[in-house]
Amino acid sequence: MCGLELCGHSGYEEQGKDIVCAALSTLIQTLEIGLTEVLRIEGVSTKVDEKLAYMGVFWGQKGNRRVEDLVNTIIAALKSIENSYPSYTLFVEVKVNENDQSSAVRP
Repeated sequence: MCGLELCGHSGYEEQGKDIVCAALSTLIQTLEIGLTEVLRIEGVSTKVDEKLAYMGVFWGQKGNRRVEDLVNTIIAALKSIENSYPSYTLFVEVKVNENDQSSAVRP
């Protein structure tokens, strides 16, 4: 299973006026639309919890070049926002070993 998650408000501005949070949320929504409506990938799931300021998009398909290109584009954009607003964002990549469910954080 692969996925991208956002958690928490950036704190750049008050809720509802936060351009950093809006940009990040838009990218996750773009990923969901790209996977489901453009690439028509089956098995895509989303989770949203407005109280926790959480959004997640998950998919199971590996090895699809078009999915990888879309995901890498979204990741590059997320990292670009992190570079522009380092005090308000943190991008963390977690790789989970499917065999034993252990995980490793990659910067």
